[in-house]
Amino acid sequence: MAARRNRIIGAVAAVLVLGGIVGFNVVRENRKKVPVQTGKVGRRDLVSVVTASGEIKPRRYVNVGANVSGRIVDLRVQEGDRVRKGQVLARIESERFEAALRQSEAAVQSARAEQQRAEADLEVSRLQYGRTKQMYDERLVSAQAYDEADAAVKMKAANVEAARKRVAQLQAQRDSNADDLQKTTVFSPMDGVVTSLPKEEGEVVIGAQSFNPTVMMTVADLSVMECEIMVDETDIRSLALGQPTEVRVDALEGVELAGEITEIGSSAIVRGTTAATTTQQTGTNTGNQAKDFRVTITLEEPPPSLRPGLNATADITTATRTGVLAAPIQAVVVRQVDAEGKPVDPDASPRPDANQGDTVVETRQAKLDEKEGVFAVGSGKAVFRAVKTGIMGETDVEILEGLQEGEEIVTGSYRTLRTLKDGAVLKVEPAKKS
Repeated sequence: MAARRNRIIGAVAAVLVLGGIVGFNVVRENRKKVPVQTGKVGRRDLVSVVTASGEIKPRRYVNVGANVSGRIVDLRVQEGDRVRKGQVLARIESERFEAALRQSEAAVQSARAEQQRAEADLEVSRLQYGRTKQMYDERLVSAQAYDEADAAVKMKAANVEAARKRVAQLQAQRDSNADDLQKTTVFSPMDGVVTSLPKEEGEVVIGAQSFNPTVMMTVADLSVMECEIMVDETDIRSLALGQPTEVRVDALEGVELAGEITEIGSSAIVRGTTAATTTQQTGTNTGNQAKDFRVTITLEEPPPSLRPGLNATADITTATRTGVLAAPIQAVVVRQVDAEGKPVDPDASPRPDANQGDTVVETRQAKLDEKEGVFAVGSGKAVFRAVKTGIMGETDVEILEGLQEGEEIVTGSYRTLRTLKDGAVLKVEPAKKS
């Protein structure tokens, strides 16, 4: 009886030990598996969009400045007023210009009187010359008297020419003073709306002859509005004239404005600077600085509430694909591959210099190529598959080569994909709900 009980106890113990060993092996094998989420490669409609920020501007606007320096004595418009071309916008004090014009008028009159006197003297000299020549021909006067009469005519003619040039010079000065006087009245250069009026009546303005003339106001044509955005240098190659855009203005919540690209800048601008500053920095090393390109979008049917200077964000549709093979963007990774196209485990690569005792062993590793690819699922393992990608949508990327429709690939997690290795044993988990 006791022997039978011992045999039963021994059998139970053996089963428990065997079960423990099996369980331990199962746990150990499960620990070796990499938890991932997977998905099927399918066909989708993709739209590639480039997003950039900027501001609203009118296509045509003029910064109206003062042509002459002085004090504003009459300001006839307010911000927001609609004006016509040639309309008087403001007047600048004109007393000194009026005085200068009167002085130049008097100088012209005086010079004309001098010219008339010189012309009369010339006429007298010509009559005297005629009589002297007749007497000289009749041998009644000497050659010296004849020569003196001829010289007098030439001298008087020179005086007349000098007087005429003096009159012309003073007339030019008078015209200049008249122009300065006219410039004290500021006219609208175009039909439009006064969108900015930084100056007030009574303030002093600096004329256009200086290096920093004063801008009195801005007149803009608000019938054609544009959105000027700065596009990152990595996206500029995807842009082309005529591409459709959707513009969202921060101040107009819920309103989307349609437009298209009408201008693409040809020069890169260092981010955070202006085009003028970048031009001044030509020749300096800006290779490590981020750069943008200025892109202009012309808006279709801008609403009356749209104003210059408003912040805006533009979504530019650069490409559209229908029913193309696509995979999640995060599923596409970059790996180094050898000459046979197999991914290289960076952890297994030898160091350039490996010390072995006192001897330095130099190892030369061939330069490796980097390939885009995905990890397909095959027999429970990750299999790196190089792919060729096309356009990129919001969440998916077009697959041109390397995959077939319906294939299962690793889609997550992002952290796992960063370090996932070819041949890794996979443990498929359900995707986490966001």
